Amino acid sequence: MNARTISLAAVCIAIVAVLVAIVPVPIAATGGFTHPGAVAEIFVAMAFGPVIGAVAAGVGGAIADLALGYGSFAPLTLIAHGALGLLAGWLGWKKGWGGMLAGWIVGGLALVAVYYIGEATVYGFGAAGAAAEVPINLFQVGLGILGIVLFQLVKQAYPQIEQLGGGTTFEEE
Repeated sequence: MNARTISLAAVCIAIVAVLVAIVPVPIAATGGFTHPGAVAEIFVAMAFGPVIGAVAAGVGGAIADLALGYGSFAPLTLIAHGALGLLAGWLGWKKGWGGMLAGWIVGGLALVAVYYIGEATVYGFGAAGAAAEVPINLFQVGLGILGIVLFQLVKQAYPQIEQLGGGTTFEEE
């Protein structure tokens, strides 16, 4: 992994953390919150691929949880948002509109499923308690379409954006 990739991942983590933390809307049913972070998460996954998408979405979301006092949700957020970034990037990066939409939908459903399962079991909210958050999580993920639109606009102005995340490996060069 080279310095450019590490720097790009760090900047993307910060962008996601800020967008998650900027407008937290509390959810009474579970004690968590919703936010517009999916916009940044989907943008990053489409622009820079699945590795940076997963790291930025998972770590950025978890950092925001910690900063806002929702630390108990940070491990679940790391997995749920990381899955969104990974799947969106894997299915949508450099794949055109069809791939981007598939990545957004599949990644979003994975996020909702991870939160549901984690809240119903590990966090002890039960099926009904976890189900109360499903529509809110679907709305949150729905905002990710704006990330696709933003990516398309940036790509028109700066077509080389997709090359910034290219060739990401964990091997030292």
